[in-house]
Amino acid sequence: MDFKNLSVFNTASHNMQYLSAKQKVIAENIANVNTPGYVARDIEKPSFESDVSSSVALKLTNPKHIGLKNSRSYRIYTPNPTAALTIDGNGVILEDQMNQASKASSEYKKTITILNKYKSLLQIANTKINA
Repeated sequence: MDFKNLSVFNTASHNMQYLSAKQKVIAENIANVNTPGYVARDIEKPSFESDVSSSVALKLTNPKHIGLKNSRSYRIYTPNPTAALTIDGNGVILEDQMNQASKASSEYKKTITILNKYKSLLQIANTKINA
């Protein structure tokens, strides 16, 4: 049985790609916590419609966008800082970045758990059909 063609696995794969890209942006923010003038960046999650349809790809409008498999890319942007910048103009709040990293990691693990459960259910169903 080929699981790659099922929409559940396709959607989960795209979500995991997004979460990997988000972790990369968060890691860059954390790495620049002491860089003068650096403001934390974020990544925009694609809409549900583009997650479901693999034929829809977001358009690259900036060469700094992260390109991923299946011609997908996610828009990285710099949101307006919600807290005051430091004296040297840095806008990275380490605690916020660590919180975001934890949430992304938890969501990634949750997606893997759901995928494994779904896969095992399909294998059980396939075994009973073939028996």
